[in-house]
Amino acid sequence: MNFRTVLIVINIAALAIIVGVVLYRVLSLRKNVEPTPANLDPYLNDNDLENRRLERALGWSLVFVLITALALPLYFLVEPSRQVKAEDSFLERSVERGAVLFANSQMPTYDSTKSLLCANCHGAQGEGGAAPFVLQPESDLCLVEQNKGNADVPQCLPQQVSWTAPAVNSVLQRYSRGEIKHILNYGRPGSPMPAWGIKSGKGVLNSQSIGDLVNYLASIQIADSEIKAISTEAVGEYRDGAGEVVTNAQDSLASAKQDLAEAPASSSASQLASLQVSVTTATAQLAAAEAYATEVGGLSEGAILFRLNCARCHTKGWAYYDPTNLKVPAPSPQGSGAYGPSLRDGSTKIQFPGLAGEQGQFDWVAVGVPANEAYGIRGISSGRMPHFAGMLSEAQIKAIVAYERNL
Repeated sequence: MNFRTVLIVINIAALAIIVGVVLYRVLSLRKNVEPTPANLDPYLNDNDLENRRLERALGWSLVFVLITALALPLYFLVEPSRQVKAEDSFLERSVERGAVLFANSQMPTYDSTKSLLCANCHGAQGEGGAAPFVLQPESDLCLVEQNKGNADVPQCLPQQVSWTAPAVNSVLQRYSRGEIKHILNYGRPGSPMPAWGIKSGKGVLNSQSIGDLVNYLASIQIADSEIKAISTEAVGEYRDGAGEVVTNAQDSLASAKQDLAEAPASSSASQLASLQVSVTTATAQLAAAEAYATEVGGLSEGAILFRLNCARCHTKGWAYYDPTNLKVPAPSPQGSGAYGPSLRDGSTKIQFPGLAGEQGQFDWVAVGVPANEAYGIRGISSGRMPHFAGMLSEAQIKAIVAYERNL
């Protein structure tokens, strides 16, 4: 039993005694009517009042003063730790509620009535993943009524893509808690990330539930050293991944050719045509994969770091780019802008001119500035730009800045 519980029990007991005494006095007076008025009854003389009765009252006063004198210092000593325990207990319950909101059906914390299935996109451990998304046609051809939804005009058909969802087990290294709450409340328009907060007028979560999600994300953050190690390894993995794309495309072409060569003699013309289309498509996919691998092989470290950390906001189409998906339009030129502004054609040197500007751009990428504060030449932060000092080394951030200043 903790100190707080003991105080509650004592107060309840004292209140019960007071109520009991009052009830006893009221009931006893009703049962025993005084034969004469109380003001006519003889009372104790002065010797009794000023000695025995006074001593008794003073004695009880001293007892209660001593209790108060001991209880107050004890309370002030215990209260800070009690408050800390209460805060820790609240945070623990908040994290538990956030875990339920984040979970998918494969996780033990899943609740079919509460869970938002965040883990389906961001991974069960918050390591990142992919989300399905439908791209709407943007070609001018699709303005013509007969082209809308016309299979003969494939560029006017919606396209299903796999949108890369970022890791959230390192999100506090990129955003403050306030920025994360803003993202959860309002989502990322034009992406699979929905608006979850009722503040947006579209979501279902109140401010406490948004806070629960943020507290859960804080509980699954990985160590700073591990985050930087992952970011460094990602550069080599990106280069190796380009080779794997070529290998997979080669396997697909070989499989398509084998299917065509082994087609039974009884195959219809349409079946053979379909197999031939598969070979033609696989050939085109291999050519695209080889061109992609060649491009990646010639990239600098800064260019790869930009693609891994910046392109999803500053390059349209990069979040769902697949070099072998010939149905989806190729991404815009790197740094040409999307959710974030364009960085091409010397725009970064205009915003951050000269050597001092280069240092300012480094600071902007590394630590950023809060919303509505100035950066560069009359830039005003919207609070959406992540900061990367906790994820990338100084040399890596400098490599990104150098790459951006030469776009």
